[in-house]
Amino acid sequence: MANVLKDKFNVYYQNVRGLRTKTDIFYRQMACNSFDVIVLTETWLLDGISNSELFDNRYIVWRRDRDYGSTGQTRGGGVLIATRRDLSTIHQPLFQSTAEDLWLTIRLKNLNTRSYINLCVIYLCKQNLGISFSTQVSNFLLNLNRTVMNNNNNDTFLVLGDFNMSGINWLPSDNLFLVPSNIHSHDEYSFTDELNALNLQQYNGVLNGHGKILDLVLSNNLVTVSEWSESLVPIDAYHPALLVNVDFLEVTLLECAPRIRYLYDKGDYDTINDSVRLMDWEREFSNRTIDESVDFFNIFLSDLQTKYIPQKTSRNKLYPVWYSTSLIKCIKEKYKYLKKFKLYGNKSDELTFKLLRERVKLLASECYASYLKITEDSIKVIPKHFWSFVKNRHNSNAVPSTLTYENQIMSSGVSICEAFSKYFLSNFLNPSNDNPNIHSSVLPIGSVSSEISNVMINTDYVHKLLAQLDTSKAAGPDSISPNLLTRCSSSLAYPVSLLFKKSLSSCVVPKQWKSAFITPIHKKGAKTLITNYRPISKLCLLAKVLERVVYNQVYAALRNSMSPLQHGFLKGKSTVTNLVLLNDYITEVMDGGGQVDVVYTDYSKAFDRIDHRILISKINTMGVHGDLLRWFSSYLDNRSQAVVLNNYISSWVPVPSGCPQGSLLGPLLFVAYINDIDSCLLSSKLLCFADDMKIYAAISSIEDMPKLQADLERLEEYCRRSRLDLNPAKCSVVTYSRKRSVIQTSYTLGGQPLPRVSSIRDLGVHHDSKLLFETHVDNIVSKATKSLGFIMRVSKSFKNAKTLKILYCTFVRSQLEYASEIWNPCYQKYVDR
Repeated sequence: MANVLKDKFNVYYQNVRGLRTKTDIFYRQMACNSFDVIVLTETWLLDGISNSELFDNRYIVWRRDRDYGSTGQTRGGGVLIATRRDLSTIHQPLFQSTAEDLWLTIRLKNLNTRSYINLCVIYLCKQNLGISFSTQVSNFLLNLNRTVMNNNNNDTFLVLGDFNMSGINWLPSDNLFLVPSNIHSHDEYSFTDELNALNLQQYNGVLNGHGKILDLVLSNNLVTVSEWSESLVPIDAYHPALLVNVDFLEVTLLECAPRIRYLYDKGDYDTINDSVRLMDWEREFSNRTIDESVDFFNIFLSDLQTKYIPQKTSRNKLYPVWYSTSLIKCIKEKYKYLKKFKLYGNKSDELTFKLLRERVKLLASECYASYLKITEDSIKVIPKHFWSFVKNRHNSNAVPSTLTYENQIMSSGVSICEAFSKYFLSNFLNPSNDNPNIHSSVLPIGSVSSEISNVMINTDYVHKLLAQLDTSKAAGPDSISPNLLTRCSSSLAYPVSLLFKKSLSSCVVPKQWKSAFITPIHKKGAKTLITNYRPISKLCLLAKVLERVVYNQVYAALRNSMSPLQHGFLKGKSTVTNLVLLNDYITEVMDGGGQVDVVYTDYSKAFDRIDHRILISKINTMGVHGDLLRWFSSYLDNRSQAVVLNNYISSWVPVPSGCPQGSLLGPLLFVAYINDIDSCLLSSKLLCFADDMKIYAAISSIEDMPKLQADLERLEEYCRRSRLDLNPAKCSVVTYSRKRSVIQTSYTLGGQPLPRVSSIRDLGVHHDSKLLFETHVDNIVSKATKSLGFIMRVSKSFKNAKTLKILYCTFVRSQLEYASEIWNPCYQKYVDR
């Protein structure tokens, strides 16, 4: 969406007096505008209200919600800043004071020099917060002084907020800013004196409904402030909505790179299918290597796609999906007359603008209501549309435009991708000096109970897999779209089957099928830190189809060789089956008056640190032989990856270790890698869910503890041989018992004592030392209540009771029922909760 005033950097400000019941109207009004920055005070927001309920993907949102637990309040306070995603913005948590303030830094380009705008929102509250108003003012001023004095003289400071200093009269001056008068209190004197010392001026002269100015706009550079009549929520009598224009700044933007998009619904698939069937694929593939055959096939398909499927250049969406053509046209007209009125001051332009403004509001309301109705109705015919709407409102996976890695700040698309690539590459394990010798490591056929040495390719099954591909997924590094593969599955099944057979018979996986696009997914913590993301691989679709064929046959052959202690990625097993076995054992011992010590372990980047040489040896031991073993060696060798984000791509880097995350074979190979981990335990028991492992034993006397410690030492030795990295700092011990006094000693890993805790979260269920699950009940009730609040807000306009039931079962009931076999309460107070 075009900027409100393209030649000016603008900031919208409003004291909204609570957003909890206004999320729907705020979202709708926000979508009809395009401010560079939106600043709000008195948001009254709770943890359960996500940013996606208020803003679409055009904005990155930072919040500082009031801590109601410590203040004993139920509402009030809270500040928020939302910046356009294409702005280079950095959160500054160190700038914050004990008052309710929030600081961001936006990098700007002003002529030939780099400069920064330090943006702050502040809410000074006179209510009882456990800290007096005077202390809030002094702490904020002290922090403001430190922040201004420690920054470059070229930087601009813009501080907005509700200062609650109604006693000050702000009078116009000849220099466009306002000067204070009629000052009486000590807080007001300190405040105005500090502003003068820091060369900050007050620019807001818009009076509220009571003739006062509570909301101030402070800056060390010229800004203009005007009342904004199109408020995002209804105006409070004490706080008008403001538009702050910073007209001397040119903003550094991070734009999404354009890309070519094919219009698959308009393709000529009859001609494409005929062309595929007329090709003599056996002859074309017979004299080529597997890599050459795949390249030929991809070029052939790419030429057909370019020739018979229309295409257009796609950029970022400028308007929300629910905007109609007439609404977009009306918005453009509205801003055209607004600019004319600002430029010439013609009253007729002002009247036309106001007329168009009311028309935009009406059209936007009608369009949004129609969109919600279509969305609700789509749950029966195209459920993907409905869940896409709900998902976008529930949470956003969008990545900020400015990120930090190794104390360096990246704000361009390429530099961000390269930083992600560098971080993900650092998680891998350097290859060992020993190169895998598959021929010498092959075990003789018949040496294990379950064996497989080749995979059969069935053309009809390949056709079925191609036809079932999810067309909403993006293409992999080979650029072959699932839309093309599904629509032409009948003709493509034969040449694709030939490629699969050639790959398996030659024991070579094509290099292109071993490349992957990496998407960063936020895990936890600040979104601006690259280390808080994990990688997900996007492989070539044909490679995943081949993996499915191989996986089905290898899994069937090796299923009986899998350790019964492993519950991850195996059919018929789950987190619940894992927890049931542990809790049954603990309960039985506790009922007999005993105790159980459980050591919960943690690995560092377990999936990324798999040694390929060791993995090949282990799957050989399990029964993978012959050509299939050599094919697996090729599958793991010489893999590569590149990070893709906002249509930008990093350089390609080699992948020296690990199982591809996002692949079908990766989880199976990981399970095979640690399949023999129980061999290192002599006295203890063990349970695994992928890399989530716990070692436990009944402790009857002090003599039982050294036995568990000995098993931990053998586990360390196993991990050393397997090149797995245990992280002792994240491991812990829980003693389960109902005895008043338990037998205690310290356990160590890597020479470090393991911390003892009274409760722990195990596979999504909070366990306490007495297995009462009080903490878990409190936790899931809190989460379910937040989810219920989200449903109530997002479904205000929905009419069908079935829709509400579906949302309830998805977001609320699912949380209450997860693993209920484990924690099902027997005490009435927990049942009531």
